[in-house]
Amino acid sequence: EPVRWLSDPDTAMFACVLPLAWAGMGPGCLIYLAALKGIDEQSYEAADLDGAGFFDKILFIVVPRLRPLLLINFLGVFIAAFFQAEANILAMTGGGADTNVAGLYIFQQAYIYLRFGPATAMAWLLGAMLIGFTLWQLRMLVNLEFRTTGND
Repeated sequence: EPVRWLSDPDTAMFACVLPLAWAGMGPGCLIYLAALKGIDEQSYEAADLDGAGFFDKILFIVVPRLRPLLLINFLGVFIAAFFQAEANILAMTGGGADTNVAGLYIFQQAYIYLRFGPATAMAWLLGAMLIGFTLWQLRMLVNLEFRTTGND
């Protein structure tokens, strides 16, 4: 018996999100690779002299230097989850098998059930929430220090 990935409620959301994650992984990996190349070797050597292990280097050298990039990437992924997921889910499951998301629900209310008033209110509320989340993220980014890579 074949596995019904898109009709089983336990696996349908994973099957819909997996292509989005795979498509976004390439550019993200290139950006992270470039940022990791920008961390100078002296930081790692100083950590070695202090007796830091592999996980200590990641926790105390890599993560603090990549924090601005992680926050910016998280913001982009969060916004893309609301604005790109519904098209993929609509094409793959049509909202069935417990894969209905906010954008798809708004689309269904407006264009299938012709309830434009509630759909507009939901869209404004979703937009306001995304703007609020973006402003919160930008306020966090103001306090971070951005460094350039290279020999300055």
